[in-house]
Order: sequence, then C-alpha cells, then structure tokens
Amino acid sequence: MMLKQRLALIRGVFLIFKTFNNISLKSIIMKFICSIAFVLVGCSAFSQSGWTRPKNTYFVKTSINLFNSSTYYNLDGEKLTTTEFRQQALTLYGEYGITDRLTGIINFPMIKLNSYVNTDVAAGIGDLKLEVKYALLRKNIPLTISVAPELPTGSKNNYAQNTTNTDQINLPTGDGEFNVWTTLAASHSFYPVPAYISISTAYNFRTQYNGFSFRDQSKSNLEVGYKLLDAVWFNATLSAQTSIGAKPSSITEFIRGEGTEFTALGIGASYEFVKGWSVALQGWGYSDLLFSRKNIYSAPTYSIGVFYELKK
Repeated sequence: MMLKQRLALIRGVFLIFKTFNNISLKSIIMKFICSIAFVLVGCSAFSQSGWTRPKNTYFVKTSINLFNSSTYYNLDGEKLTTTEFRQQALTLYGEYGITDRLTGIINFPMIKLNSYVNTDVAAGIGDLKLEVKYALLRKNIPLTISVAPELPTGSKNNYAQNTTNTDQINLPTGDGEFNVWTTLAASHSFYPVPAYISISTAYNFRTQYNGFSFRDQSKSNLEVGYKLLDAVWFNATLSAQTSIGAKPSSITEFIRGEGTEFTALGIGASYEFVKGWSVALQGWGYSDLLFSRKNIYSAPTYSIGVFYELKK
C-alpha cells in the first residue's frame, strides 16, 4: 500500500472517531498524549484491533475484575456520594481463527457479583457476547469490521437484601435486552520495532427491556503498545463512550447502562512465563477528558488474568 493510501486510511478512521465524538482530530491526539503522561491505571479490554487470527489458531483468557466505589455520576452528570457499590466478575474470553480473514470471538462473564456495602450479594452470569470479525485489509494497515450480538443471558432481575432493614434493591447481572455492537478497527505494527497502534469506532444498537427503550451508544478507542526487553508487553488506552438521542423521560436501574457516558484511561501489561502461557495485569479509571461521566460509578478498576495462545 502506497504512503498516500496509508495516510488516507488513518485519516478516514480518525474522521469516524471525530464524527462520533464531536471533537477535533488535533484535540484527540493532544488529549491522548496528555492522558498517557498522567494516567496511572487503565485497561486494554476496551480496545479492538485490525488483526484477525490465523486459521486454526486460538486465544483463551480468564480474568477477574474488581471494582468498588461510592462516587456516582447521575444522568445529568452530577457527582453524588452514595453507599459503596461493589462488583466482581470472572470472565472467559476467546478467539478462534475460522479462516485467515474470519475470526470468531466469545466474551462471557461466567459469574458477576453485585452488592452494596449494606446488602447481600446478588450473583449470576452476565450477558454473552458472540462476535465475528472479518478482515477487509490485511497488509500494511490491517482493517477489520466485526458484528457482535450481545444476548440477554444474565439475570434480568436479581434482588439483594438490605442487611439493615427489610428493603431490597435490584442488582441485575445483565441488562435484560438484546443489542448488537458493530465495530470498525484499524491497526499498524511498527516492526521491527516491537510496537503497535490500534484505533476503532463502534456503534451499539440497543433494543428494550420491559417496555423501556434504551438509547444506542457509540464508543471510540485508541491503544498503543510496546514490548520491553523482549518479555513484557505494555499498552496504554483511551476510550470514550456516549449515548445517541435524547434522554428518556423514565429510566431503569443504573446497572443496565442507559445513558452511561465516560472517558476511560488506562495501562496494562502481560508477561509470557511459559511458552504460550501469559499473565496479564490491567487497570483503568474514568475521567471527563472527552465525555463527562454520566450514570456511572467512578473509581479505579483492576483486573488480573491468565491466557493461553496457540500460534502457527
């Protein structure tokens, strides 16, 4: 691919990012550089890449996510202090190369634990996401498109008992609705320098639960990675999500994600301790860098995982 074509492709994906986020390309780049300099926690889980997996190879990862916060931003972006909310999750993630251009992906929260500091724990499986990713371009700057239906397999209503009185609070482990994520992603490897960059933009078509219609969402991501001492991969990410359309007159529980908006910043690292086997540490936090926080509990989130990768 000629240099002009590469630059046109990069510019095209950044313009998609700009369209969804309504901010200038220069602003995106400058804010990302600033976020790399100052953020201390983050996660690559938000990101998508432009690569597909080679045929008959696979990647499997299990991870534990830990989160707790008493800082809540409501639908109007107002910061409130509440009883501490806690969430833990055990997640299975896998990729399989169906062909060199087509990859199948599964993302399944096998167990989610939701609670407040003064309630029992509401436990259940989460919503299963099944994804297919197709390579539109494979050389120089790989470009993929993926479609990921998210099935409402989680507990739609899951009540936790207040330990100080007779009240109950609904803490579902799924949002109760069928939705579909469509993602366009591009990547570039700087080989022989052990570094890469990935950018993506996604649209989430949401439906309804119990007669309540959810707003659609858009999400954009930028990730850079570097391998240090031929042993540890480091990555830094910037992710931003916003809702599409006017705020509805009525809402459901915050945990179903209606109107949730945020900017997420993060770093992560992985180390291959045995051939094929690696351990990954990740963390991320939320800010108002690109989109102000709305309908979200905000605090650092941490993840530790182990994965196995079969290569050609």
